[in-house]
Amino acid sequence: MLRVHGILRKFRMRLHGYNITRSKISLIGALLIVILFFVTINSSSSASLSNETERQKDILQTLSGWLPGENGKGNTVPFANTGAATGNEFNNIISTTSDKEYWRMKDKAKLRLIKEAHKVQDPGEKLLKKRHEFYSNVFKVFDQGKPKIGELNQYLAEDRIYHARYVHGEQEKLVFSEDYLKGFLHLDDSQVAAMKEAHSHVVKNLPDSLPENLYSGDGIVYVAGGKFNWLTLLSIKSVRALGSELPIEVIIPTLDQYEADLCARVFPALNARCIYLPYVLGDGSRDSYVTKFKIDGYQYKALAVLVSSFENVFLLDSDNFPVHAPDFFFDSEPFKSSGLIVWPDFWKRATSPYFYNIAGIELSQTELSPLYDEGGGQYDDVISNGVPLDLKEIPLHRRKGSIPDPTSESGQLMISKKSHIRPLLLALYYNLYGPKYYYPLFSQGSDGQGDKETFLAATTVLQKPFYQVGQFLIAFGYFDSHNDFKGTGMGQFDPVEDYYSIVKRKQAGTTSTDRDRPFEERPRVFFVHANHPKLEPWGLKKDGLIYDENGSRLRMYGKGMKKRIGYDFEAAQWSNMKSLLCDLRIHVGLYENVDRDELCSEINAQLDYLKSTASSLE
Repeated sequence: MLRVHGILRKFRMRLHGYNITRSKISLIGALLIVILFFVTINSSSSASLSNETERQKDILQTLSGWLPGENGKGNTVPFANTGAATGNEFNNIISTTSDKEYWRMKDKAKLRLIKEAHKVQDPGEKLLKKRHEFYSNVFKVFDQGKPKIGELNQYLAEDRIYHARYVHGEQEKLVFSEDYLKGFLHLDDSQVAAMKEAHSHVVKNLPDSLPENLYSGDGIVYVAGGKFNWLTLLSIKSVRALGSELPIEVIIPTLDQYEADLCARVFPALNARCIYLPYVLGDGSRDSYVTKFKIDGYQYKALAVLVSSFENVFLLDSDNFPVHAPDFFFDSEPFKSSGLIVWPDFWKRATSPYFYNIAGIELSQTELSPLYDEGGGQYDDVISNGVPLDLKEIPLHRRKGSIPDPTSESGQLMISKKSHIRPLLLALYYNLYGPKYYYPLFSQGSDGQGDKETFLAATTVLQKPFYQVGQFLIAFGYFDSHNDFKGTGMGQFDPVEDYYSIVKRKQAGTTSTDRDRPFEERPRVFFVHANHPKLEPWGLKKDGLIYDENGSRLRMYGKGMKKRIGYDFEAAQWSNMKSLLCDLRIHVGLYENVDRDELCSEINAQLDYLKSTASSLE
């Protein structure tokens, strides 16, 4: 300000002798002050933008440092040199946007970013056009295969099949026989005929193979968007911390869920990239059959597998956390020989007998499929003698030709598009018409209704190989002050160790199962599916889920996690939260209206508690 007054004094001296009034001089002086103010502000803004650019560089350098391999770039990761993290388009846009607003870009700006990022991978967009044509042709088949009847919602009673948990040896108490399973959802002959006609058309017209070079390589795929952007970031951080070099693709379903900072800077720095679903699916083209479908919810998983660039896909839920690097799965059994790996869920299969009629599958009346022993962690072969089965006393899904018990848990899935493109497309068909037709057929209102049954159902219908992990999942959680168990997640096991464990037992001719072995000698826990509640720190605080009834902090996963997976999972995840949200202060839309300092205070407090109780772990 002293500098301004000095300039004004000199200005008045130069005006001496001219016929200019004091009021005019004051006006000119005021104008000068305004001009100097804006010059100062602009200089400050430029410095602020420069500081923000430096801050972003520091963030990117830190993120890249989390990657395995030389200079944080593994040799097998194709996205490391795309330039997406510091793309010119993104930098041009944020150069005129403030730090607090650039991640709230307008839709047009987002689309520019999406197109530029895609052109890095496919400069002439020849591959994109090739995929659009393939998808449109497939969706034409789906459109022609629309059931020409109303929604399947007629039940014989108000009761549904709830809490049908799979427990070996309990079949005698409540047999899920053909007659029993026909007692819920009801279809008349005309409905069965219409469904059968539509299903048959789709199966007959699905392509037998893929166009050449449509997909390539191995990789991890997430479905994100909204709050799942944060969970995906947290899971990716965990995957990279484990040393995984697999490329990652993050499917973003809608434009409002596309967060520019994450997609253009953060994810690419972790060798991951966003794929905007409508853009790669081609639903913007008026002549595409994709536009005929309303896509939402459970349809996203099958679509994510389809539109990803990978030939071999490891699909992970955003709230699922591998506890070991999964890279070796793709080159190992059972994936090499089966092309599809699924993991078990807690529930008995409740698929309606009508489905098998619709799919043209005649279930055996003399032969049984292997019996699943969830405690033993394996399927036990059953010798058939050709004698007709007592169908009233045999579970429908023990009969040869049926989808095997138990149900599948789709928090993780592995599939080869080369060997299983037809099952993948048929699973997508089931999901597109799922809410009105196929979900009621698969689950009849039982627990876990949704996309999870569609992959194995389609594979069974088309008689393609698959591997369902034998080791039964475990529940994670803690016991409250009343000694009641509070579940917070699920643990799934290593499919490779599971496979070789079963092979070894069969080769040795032993009848021993995992019931006879201590936990440490069984296949290792490989995934923590933290599905309820989600690892979202602010929500956990607001809902009081990290406090007991007395207001004291608690461990949501109890004291046994270190013994089960080899390290303190809970402390590791809260440490990751601190790194991402507090140390790097990465912009995440979920926390737009949350005070970051207050959020970080909560994260630090919970992390301190977890560290202070580390000695109590088993």
